[in-house]
Formats: sequence, C-alpha cells, structure tokens
Amino acid sequence: MDIIIPQGLLALATFSIGLVLGIGLGIIGIALGKIVSPSKDLPKKRERYECANPPVGRARGLLMMQYYPFLLLFLTIEPIMIYSFLFLLESYKYPLNAFLLFTGILGFMIPPLIFGLYSARRLELWSAP
Repeated sequence: MDIIIPQGLLALATFSIGLVLGIGLGIIGIALGKIVSPSKDLPKKRERYECANPPVGRARGLLMMQYYPFLLLFLTIEPIMIYSFLFLLESYKYPLNAFLLFTGILGFMIPPLIFGLYSARRLELWSAP
C-alpha cells in the first residue's frame, strides 16, 4: 500500500523545512557569537582607529565603507537577474506559480536595492567626521 502525498504539500513541506533550518542556523550562529566573543568593555574599544596612529577623541558616529552600497547593489541586482532568467524558463509550465515566486523574490530584494541606491547617493557618509 503506497501513500500518495500531494505535490503542493510536498513542496510546502520542503520550503518550510528549509526556512526553519535557515532561520534556526542563523539564530544558532548569533547565539554562539554572543557566547564565544569576549564581552569585556575596555576603553580602547570605544575609541576610533586611525590607521595605526594613536586615536584622538572618541568615535563620532557611523562611517560606512566606501563601496558598501555598491556591493549591496551588486548583491541584490545579480539574484534578481538570475531569478528573472529562471522565471522565463519555468513560466510556460506553471505561469501563476512562477509569477508568485518571482514577485515574492522581488519583494525581498527591492528594499535592500532601495537602501543601496539611497546610501550610494549620500556623499556625507564618505567624508571624514
């Protein structure tokens, strides 16, 4: 006697297991980082680092890496392009499912893309405080 599992239920179970594993591994990584990392609060930790020179004054705020927004743009645009090609390959079989998956992926990728574009245009982030 064979047990027949509907295809949609199998896909949902696979997606759910992957989602739980991904989130669970992320939480375990964060917890291990908190447990293993040294938690001593030393005065030098609060001071800024000035290219091997003695630090002067305290750190004044966030100074982003210069190419971080461009890296963020690359890391969001590349998957969007890859998934759009995959969408074109699979859209003839299951057009509604492929469209829903693609719009879900775009929903996850558009906010970092907007943040990267916004950060790349903020020139005050690249100047010294």
